Amino acid sequence: MIKKLCQLWLLFLSLVASCSNKKELQKNKEISQMEDERFYYEVCCSAPKLGPGEYVTVEYIGESGTVRVFGNENTYGGIGTGHDGVTRSRASRFGLPKAIEATWVSYTDRKVYSVATLLPYDTILSLFKDGGEPCVPAPKGTTPDNLIGKTIDCFDLCFLPGGKVMLYVKTAVKSILLDWSVTGVEETDEEVLSDVYMRWGLKNIDSYFDAYYTDEFSDYEPWRKYMRKHGSIAPLLERYMERFNYSLNFEFENKETTIYSVRSNFTNGERYSLTPKYNKAFKMPSRLKEIRVLWDTKDYRFTGFMYFNEEEMLKVFDEAYGNDRTQKGELTIKVCKYNNLFDIFLNVGGKSIKLEKTEIRVFRDPIEDPDGDGTLIYKNYEGNHKNLFADDKGYVKE
Repeated sequence: MIKKLCQLWLLFLSLVASCSNKKELQKNKEISQMEDERFYYEVCCSAPKLGPGEYVTVEYIGESGTVRVFGNENTYGGIGTGHDGVTRSRASRFGLPKAIEATWVSYTDRKVYSVATLLPYDTILSLFKDGGEPCVPAPKGTTPDNLIGKTIDCFDLCFLPGGKVMLYVKTAVKSILLDWSVTGVEETDEEVLSDVYMRWGLKNIDSYFDAYYTDEFSDYEPWRKYMRKHGSIAPLLERYMERFNYSLNFEFENKETTIYSVRSNFTNGERYSLTPKYNKAFKMPSRLKEIRVLWDTKDYRFTGFMYFNEEEMLKVFDEAYGNDRTQKGELTIKVCKYNNLFDIFLNVGGKSIKLEKTEIRVFRDPIEDPDGDGTLIYKNYEGNHKNLFADDKGYVKE
């Protein structure tokens, strides 16, 4: 009997230990998962150059707390171009935000907007874990190879006319526009509005907006000039955001040529750079604005700058794709044997449309010293390049 009682007691202790171990394992698993979902990141906001404003407050809210935007309140640097106004320790780790609260001003709308909404957490977590872009090796003596900009580490909330907001996640070499947007509501609460106009010693919100439409604010002349001629930039921004099923491809007559890296900027604010994997960056990119491509031959490294024409890119993509943006297409850049003649075509569904207005210049360096001053070997325009998209240059074509 005593032996049986001892056996039962040992079994009981074993069960208790087993339950304790399971609880400990579960606790450790939860801690590990929590740590696995903590990252270093920066926060900022942005707005179009031709749709400027300022933020009142922007808060990225997560389970581990709230990270706020600080710095210059003005937002008019261009879509997706915000910068964190705080120097943060890269050793710090935060839980990713699951919601956002923001109040901001639109000068062009003459309105104050607010929004409080959930973010696409699972998408954000996936991108932070595996959304970076491997890039070409860093120069010797600087950051270790293949670490420059590989990890996503920045949120950029972008304010558009009409109260719409979009969200970018960014690295130093890549910017991704999430398939997510919301529209804020116009603020009518006098307490909120007074926080805006009383900072400038004004009596009401109308006098605040009137001030930005006077000639005293010459820094804001570009958007006022654009509005007088075209109205709101919102319709143009809608075209900037359009996506197409196309890839970028280079065809070199010299078969010994290899692409070293490509840097591309798109109309919707997305970009990638310093990577030879330029065709794997985005499945459905918007129209290209400009590219910088480095290619190597046996003897030389060539650096080419290509600036696309806004009017031509808007027209050609519409003509090639029609109503079906999912057709597979290719923007092909053909480079001659001597690297000083170029033909550019958009090929979609049997159509091949040549681009005639791209501004191009090319430099050449010896392959043994590829980072030298460079010798200009080709340029098809005079002076500074003029192919700037409207919201990049911030003023109207005369």
